[in-house]
Amino acid sequence: MILAKVTGHVEATQKSDELRGCNLLLVTAIGDDQELIKDRTYVAVDSVGAGRGDFVLVEEYFALHKERYKAMSIVAIVEKVHKDC
Repeated sequence: MILAKVTGHVEATQKSDELRGCNLLLVTAIGDDQELIKDRTYVAVDSVGAGRGDFVLVEEYFALHKERYKAMSIVAIVEKVHKDC
């Protein structure tokens, strides 16, 4: 899983049948220092109702329909990160 921040959204007028009705969000990975990692921005299917500025957990290959294809999906909204160091 990837810890990330929602940094935008994607508008797509034509989607595959499996993605119809799904929101597509831009997410940028967060490093150990909890800062955004440059050049690590992805598009993910929002399955939890996340919004811009939310910290989220993203599953890199969460299967929507395993027999057809896999898509990156937001699977949780993160409230707090505790780092023991």
